[in-house]
Amino acid sequence: MTEARDVLAISLSNSMSVQEVPNLCWAVVDENGVAIEPIRAFVTELAANGTSPSTRRSYCHDLLRWWRFCAAIGVAWDEARTSDVRDFVRWLQANPNPQRRRRGRVATRPPAGSINAVTGKTYLRDGYAPRTINHALSVLSAFYTFAYEDGFGPWNPVPSTHHDGRLPVRRGRYRQKVPTLQPRAISEENLQDLFATLRNDRDRALATLALSSGARAGELLSMTVRGIDPGPGVVAIEPKGGLGTRIWVPAAPESFVWVARYIATRPLYADDGPLWLTLRPPHQSLDYFALRQVLERANKRLGTNYTWHDFRHTFSHRILADERMTLTDAQALMRHRNLDTLKAYSTARLDELVSALHRHLSKPPPAPPRASIAYDASDIAVLFPGLQA
Repeated sequence: MTEARDVLAISLSNSMSVQEVPNLCWAVVDENGVAIEPIRAFVTELAANGTSPSTRRSYCHDLLRWWRFCAAIGVAWDEARTSDVRDFVRWLQANPNPQRRRRGRVATRPPAGSINAVTGKTYLRDGYAPRTINHALSVLSAFYTFAYEDGFGPWNPVPSTHHDGRLPVRRGRYRQKVPTLQPRAISEENLQDLFATLRNDRDRALATLALSSGARAGELLSMTVRGIDPGPGVVAIEPKGGLGTRIWVPAAPESFVWVARYIATRPLYADDGPLWLTLRPPHQSLDYFALRQVLERANKRLGTNYTWHDFRHTFSHRILADERMTLTDAQALMRHRNLDTLKAYSTARLDELVSALHRHLSKPPPAPPRASIAYDASDIAVLFPGLQA
């Protein structure tokens, strides 16, 4: 039996990092800028299998964290045991996630894990989320399986994802229980307030396109000037995992009105190029941080905590609530590969549940059952003692 480490005393160094490299897109490099060979071989395999650059970047960050942890505990990656994986999970559970330290964070920001009074949404906690921990385990398992099968690594120290009966849980060992979150769709009243607080045509065009097309943040940023076709009412985006390909998706007619108003005053107007630019010079393509700031400014004025993905949830909630739409229509419009993914969007919003409960409570209770006048009261009393005639 191995003794559990004091995970709070483990401090990870920053000697290694994830860097963008040719051909593979991303790699983990040491303090001298040299790519770590086992990870490079794994990323090469990922690239050969057609994974997107964003997936490779995500996997590199998970492996970087594991490499730093192994260095902190003095264990080589190819000598790690299941007990080391266990302590890695315990370290993730006990430490804050550095990604929560956003730029511009001030002391007045609501406490992590608190609930917003307007939206009912919970602010992100400081620690690593259960999904993040489970993803890290999946990446480690895939890496060690590849290393073992390719002949340069040990047997996979990460336990199987299947329940093996050792513990009274239905999950695989070290897999975290993922809480069921409330739906993130925005109510119609709150949407009106949000739209009213946006102060320029660019931000209004972004909001209406996101709300009427269900586009993700990255898909919004991939739009170009020539990728707007108001005739049939479609816009061109690079979908998640699209690997540079573009598809046309429908959007509401009013969103094209706001796009036209934005383009009429758009700085550095050109025949093509990125559609969304910063408003202040030097005018540059909008990146994810600048896009997030659009809603951060609105959140500060409204006291809310909306994100761009909330628009996608609202879009899907509207589609699934429309009886004229089929599930396959919703699947195609949401660009999901299977129908099971729609479950996360099909739950009723909190305000809808409150309204449904109020409708139920406003109805008088049903009258108690009474005996039919066609039967003798004494016979009913014998058959059903205590029933009031």
